[in-house]
Amino acid sequence: MRLTLKKSLTKAGITEKQANVYLACLELGCATAPEIAQRSEIKRVSVYGVLDELVNRGLLSYNMKGRSKIFQAQNPKIILKLAVENKNIISNILPQIESIFATHNLKPRFQFFESAEGIKRIYEDALQCRSKKILHITKVKDFIDFPGKKFTKEYIIEKAKKGIISYTLFPKSGDIYNDIYGRKSKKWKREVRYLPPNIFYTSMVMIYDNKVAFISAKKENFGFIIESKNISNTLKAYFEFMWNMGSKEPEENC
Repeated sequence: MRLTLKKSLTKAGITEKQANVYLACLELGCATAPEIAQRSEIKRVSVYGVLDELVNRGLLSYNMKGRSKIFQAQNPKIILKLAVENKNIISNILPQIESIFATHNLKPRFQFFESAEGIKRIYEDALQCRSKKILHITKVKDFIDFPGKKFTKEYIIEKAKKGIISYTLFPKSGDIYNDIYGRKSKKWKREVRYLPPNIFYTSMVMIYDNKVAFISAKKENFGFIIESKNISNTLKAYFEFMWNMGSKEPEENC
């Protein structure tokens, strides 16, 4: 029981040593520092400082008996009062703390990747998306070419396994259109629209959560991720506009 009480007190914002000393005082009623040190199993040289802390917090009081201090625990309801006071203190300073946090976490983050292995890291990051939704703009031929057919199939399969829905813009002609690539698929959790082929210059653009990933064609061999709420929202708006302009079927099969 004592161990359970100690754990609960530490969760309420009291240190482990303070909890041991306070519980010892509750059990002893009135006691001197040496008696409390023995009961709490804290060294006497340390217990004096802890007693002072608890007196300052209003959890203990003391009377003088000769030259000795006699300590007594105060009503445990004071702990609840302290918890409320701590909550109010945090509530008052929370706006300033959040402001400091925002200066680091609202700034856009940029990550640059090179080579096929680096590009795979971008796709793997997309598979961790919290929203379970990825917007793709891609030309299948370039997508297969870089970072490779085997990996792209694994990506499509894993995306579906994770329950991630993709909304993909493909060229409406001159590309690959089959069961696994380039077409709407319930199995692969993919919705599609088709646009004129002359707007597809990168291997892949992905928009997910607050991130935008660009992957170049194989000859340029690089990609990057920008993490920015403003930029991702802007690209999402552009994507939605293009989606609404797209057709539901390609013009030819290749």
